[in-house]
Amino acid sequence: MTQNKVHFILLSLLTLFKVSAFPENVTKGYANCMACHVAPNGGGILTDYGRSLSAELMSTWKVKKGFEDPYYGLVKNRENLLFGGDLRTIQVHSENDQVKVSKEFVMQNNLEFAAKYMNAFIVGSVGRQEGPKETPTKGDFLSEKHYLLWSTSEDTTLRAGKFRQHFGINHSNHTRLNKQSLGFGSNSETYNLEFMKFYEWGEVNISTSNGDFFDDDKELSSSKKNYAFNFTHYLGGQSRLGVSYLMERSAQFKRKMTNLNAIFSLGGQSVLTHEITYEEKQNVVQSSFEDKTKGLYGDHNISYKVFKGGRSYLLFEHAQTNLSDNNTLITAPGVGFQFLPIPHVELQIEYQRRKRNGLKGNPEHRSFAVLHLYH
Repeated sequence: MTQNKVHFILLSLLTLFKVSAFPENVTKGYANCMACHVAPNGGGILTDYGRSLSAELMSTWKVKKGFEDPYYGLVKNRENLLFGGDLRTIQVHSENDQVKVSKEFVMQNNLEFAAKYMNAFIVGSVGRQEGPKETPTKGDFLSEKHYLLWSTSEDTTLRAGKFRQHFGINHSNHTRLNKQSLGFGSNSETYNLEFMKFYEWGEVNISTSNGDFFDDDKELSSSKKNYAFNFTHYLGGQSRLGVSYLMERSAQFKRKMTNLNAIFSLGGQSVLTHEITYEEKQNVVQSSFEDKTKGLYGDHNISYKVFKGGRSYLLFEHAQTNLSDNNTLITAPGVGFQFLPIPHVELQIEYQRRKRNGLKGNPEHRSFAVLHLYH
């Protein structure tokens, strides 16, 4: 087992799952996210209505009245103050012919709040850096998000602060190749300015990012800037089709990314989620023809509702960092099951077989089991 291979697998473990978002609810008539979340593009702290849906629509059993309230009924939201947070633990196994890693650890542990004044929210989270014991900053204080959200009208919002920039589908698994490989994995929150407009037929999201002002590498962080545009069209109230575009420049690279995404209802019980991203990337330190690459990344998932709160799924991921080099291609079919037994409790298991063309005949077998409490 070489040090580089161990480091690669540990890096994969560190980038598992953040933020609560269930995009399959689009097929239940919730085309946008603001009915359930304070954040306009979903994830994070829930509204009272979103909490009630967790019991009525998403969970197998309700338990008792009020159990869906913050911290499982211990606290009630107030008119101008909302509470939440996340606790995630994982047991993961990954192996190929040379490497075998099995670990169990806490991935995320934080508390979140949202204070409202007139038409504005102040949202923030407090917690600590979690991860395997090898995580360099494990145990350090961590605020994953803190931002100001202003509803300038009934259908328009402005947001400024630290949060994960919107690009493509906002779902909870940021270890997917389409997210992790493109810089939208765990702890990828940056300082952004965002404008979002809602229409009856869809939504428009425009944002700009200035990196992390508090990064240890001040020169590199301050030089990373991008602009992102997201357009989503609602299809009949139970499906949606979107396109995202991003232009970015850092001290080392400049890149352009185009993302196509869709969530479709297939007969009421089945949901198809599709996302594919095309990337053009250029090294600006030593610019040459060889330094320009074109890549393609995809995440395709079809799920079936077995019973209320229980959903099985098939997935297929692929990533190729350089379309001119077939050895950079990764393909990863898999299967999984998601179970929401009671409000704000999620269990998920998954198996995936990742094959790298550069390592012929040596696939990586990956499996995990996650317990997620979204308070």
